[in-house]
Amino acid sequence: MSKKLEANGLWELSRMMLPQHKERIIQHRTQIHYQVRPIIHEDEWEIIAQNIDMSLNYTLQSTIEVFNEAGNRYIHGIVTTVSTYGKKIKIEIDNGFEWVDLDQLVAVKLEEGGVHGETDF
Repeated sequence: MSKKLEANGLWELSRMMLPQHKERIIQHRTQIHYQVRPIIHEDEWEIIAQNIDMSLNYTLQSTIEVFNEAGNRYIHGIVTTVSTYGKKIKIEIDNGFEWVDLDQLVAVKLEEGGVHGETDF
């Protein structure tokens, strides 16, 4: 019987790798897999705007999901300022505040109110 037909012989005997293939494999192994920014529907933008407004006006604690290529991050705090000119919101967190671009928002959810986390406004 031929060695090609035993175990992994077919693969082992016909190996060939170009330098470009090897370079691409090394690049793929070392590369961090980045996410693509999601496209947010107009209805979702309305919900985000309403939750920002409620957090601002009623000083409600909210969770803000901010897009990041390596993985979204979450900020827990209260919206204190909305800058329409700079397209940013200022969030008061435990150790100060943070400015977040409106373009980087993925979701804004209120943490207080209601039986299941909904607000009664």
